[in-house]
Amino acid sequence: MENKHNLGKTMYHQRLARPEDAIAIAPLWRDFAQRRSEADPSINLKPDFDYEGYVGYQLKKPLSFGFVLEYEQQIVGFLFTYVYDETPPPQISALEMWENPFIPRRVGAVLGMYVKEKHRKPDTINLLIKAATAKAEELKVSDIDLLISIDQQGIQVLLERLGFVKAAIQYTKHFNISGTNLPNLHQAHLRLREKEVIPTGTIVLRDVKTQEIVKNSQGKPIFLEPVRDAAGKALTSSTGLPIYPLPLRDPNTHNFVFDQAENLILCPILQELGGEVVEFGGIPQFCPPVYEQIHGKLCLKQDSNGNYVFAEVERDESGKIRRLPEGKPLFKSTN
Repeated sequence: MENKHNLGKTMYHQRLARPEDAIAIAPLWRDFAQRRSEADPSINLKPDFDYEGYVGYQLKKPLSFGFVLEYEQQIVGFLFTYVYDETPPPQISALEMWENPFIPRRVGAVLGMYVKEKHRKPDTINLLIKAATAKAEELKVSDIDLLISIDQQGIQVLLERLGFVKAAIQYTKHFNISGTNLPNLHQAHLRLREKEVIPTGTIVLRDVKTQEIVKNSQGKPIFLEPVRDAAGKALTSSTGLPIYPLPLRDPNTHNFVFDQAENLILCPILQELGGEVVEFGGIPQFCPPVYEQIHGKLCLKQDSNGNYVFAEVERDESGKIRRLPEGKPLFKSTN
């Protein structure tokens, strides 16, 4: 993506950054970070930070893009963005449905933008902004997010002219803390025993509410492997992502359910007769468990062999799964 713009008798050139540009971009990033730190008392710079290594790392990331502004073949400005999808993977959609009340977005976020003061003009800045916007449109981004310092009124006016809307005002309050005996604010991380390895392609099962790692009665962490068909081939969603199983939970304790052999009980994946995975709202569907009342208590139903029972789906004469008006699969009544 390249673009040229004439300003009087001078020529400015915008293009995508390349790995070899890291040396030239690094001093600009250092200046940008310094200005950012001066404007925000909650941000302190790391001493002797490797800006060249940082820029090179960003340029190697698959969904990170750097746009540079050149004047007489010299880089005088940059705009770095990264894009991401807020939609969680299928296994997270099923296990962490209470994590966020908002509809997921496809986001283009601005990591940083800086132009040398001598070249800081609306037209030159506009070159970078339009290039990043075009990339966002190419990737079908739904929203672009960027943070602007309160004193940068000129860029705020320019952004509003380009259709950006001021969505929020951020306030910060900095606290000086000292000492090393600080409360742990990190989420629980898996600490594996020596020589214990996370199997390739698996994810660690965590409790939805506590984020603690789920372990069996022998203290072993539980790993979820991708769902596979009868031939052992991993199933994927309509977006090409691997599908992870939905573990069964007790309706009273909300604990995950294990069998006598300490195997995690999993809800069966819902498929058409031809093997196609059934989805609703882009999320693969699983057969729900069947419940029964025992002494006034809601319990998971088991058959005569002690196997947990799961609901059967309704099918039409051709064998295709019936759906409710909103598109959800229709399961047989268990009453």
